[in-house]
Amino acid sequence: MLRKRLPIRLRAALAAALTAAVAFTAGVLWLRNEVYASKMSDTRNRARASLDVIEQRYKYGYGSDQVLFDTPYTWVIVDPAGRFVEGDPDLKPFVPAPLYGLPDRPGPTVPIEQDLHLGSVADGARPGSRQLAGRELRVVTSAFHGPGLLDGRSSAPVENLTLHILVTSEEAEEAVATLDHVLYVGLPAAVLLVALIVWITTSRALHPVEVIQQRLRTITSRDLSLRVPVPPRQDEIARLAATTNDTLDRLEQAAEQQRRFTADASHELRTPLAALRADLEVALHYPDRTDWPEVVRGALGDAERLEQLIEALLLLADLDNRTPSTAHPVDLAALTRKAAAQARRHAPAPVSVHIDCPASDDVTVHGDARQLERLLRNLLDNAVRHARSRVLVTVSTQAATALLEVRDDGPGIPAEHREKIFERFARLDASRNRSSGGTGLGLAIAREIAHCHRGTLTLGETPPAAGAHFAAALPLGEGRASQSSTPHEES
Repeated sequence: MLRKRLPIRLRAALAAALTAAVAFTAGVLWLRNEVYASKMSDTRNRARASLDVIEQRYKYGYGSDQVLFDTPYTWVIVDPAGRFVEGDPDLKPFVPAPLYGLPDRPGPTVPIEQDLHLGSVADGARPGSRQLAGRELRVVTSAFHGPGLLDGRSSAPVENLTLHILVTSEEAEEAVATLDHVLYVGLPAAVLLVALIVWITTSRALHPVEVIQQRLRTITSRDLSLRVPVPPRQDEIARLAATTNDTLDRLEQAAEQQRRFTADASHELRTPLAALRADLEVALHYPDRTDWPEVVRGALGDAERLEQLIEALLLLADLDNRTPSTAHPVDLAALTRKAAAQARRHAPAPVSVHIDCPASDDVTVHGDARQLERLLRNLLDNAVRHARSRVLVTVSTQAATALLEVRDDGPGIPAEHREKIFERFARLDASRNRSSGGTGLGLAIAREIAHCHRGTLTLGETPPAAGAHFAAALPLGEGRASQSSTPHEES
């Protein structure tokens, strides 16, 4: 719930801060470990160097006034009997255990490192001894021959002395403590800096979104002409703005088309209603002079026209909503022969309807048979209405497409009106007479039906005054072979 309330920039900053905190913490832990290990390694190396210096003193019998006593390390020399020979007095309580003498071994001894636990001491021990008691320490140990004495006087050689140098972690802990003082301030500052950078970057990136949001709030259904600004950067937000403008373009076109359609539909419905009302009012006003059978026939004609118009409007509404219809295999050739036969019965006397389609091999498409029949009927009605003497219907296949063509020998359609005729309620100047029965929706419905069946309906190019040529291309049903059918004429 909290995540839904927080703005994006704050969520991004918090996520970046959390990620940076985890990453920086892991880096700090690694750095502290590396610093500690490096300091301890350096301490052990210097302890080994001091071990060599002290061994040289006993080897050559240097006096105790040499600089070797200035070594910062705590050391002790133990003889083979486990007695304290020389070194830090604080280490006497720990000789011979755990600081023991190495057994007699011939030849040089390689220095070794070991971890020793310094046990407890008596209550009267030196303060330094009590501080060392109970600690785990790294000890560098070496065995050597020492012919010299503590004051540098020559004497009988002392064999198999053992030198222990204690390696403490004070320097490493001091280095880590110094690092911690820096990190206690630097780590939170670095996390806050990352969060601030992400906040600023996200705010700048989202600024165009806020501008788009403010612009969208000013766009209403009454005015869809406004568009959102497109940022100059070619990024996701710019593509979002461009897509939004494309959507607004389509919405504006759809709204304009709806307004135009509503106005045209109201006009088309008002005209027959006005004529019907006028005829009835006149008949009622002059009942004795009225030819009532003629008035009834006229009223029935107007009612039939209204019924056809309302049916066409409802069909267009279903097609606009892309209302899914049951798809079944449809024999387009058989459907064409049936529609052509009906067109012959209703065609004027001088107009003949011919078909040219397969007789044996059917042309099967998947779709709604009633809608496809409506497409054929609209095309044939349009062709019969404008033909002088002949209408030709052709059905064929090309690759995986069924091709339905309707030609007439009428006056044809000017090039500038090739797309206008598919608009709703579109009538060319030569065919604006409503007495012919046209509603101006037939070709618009036919194209919408073709689109709903994943096909196309176009007006082919023909020479002037050579008639109209409509071509509907529909995908063949599954399982149909991709081949052209051999046409067979039927008249």
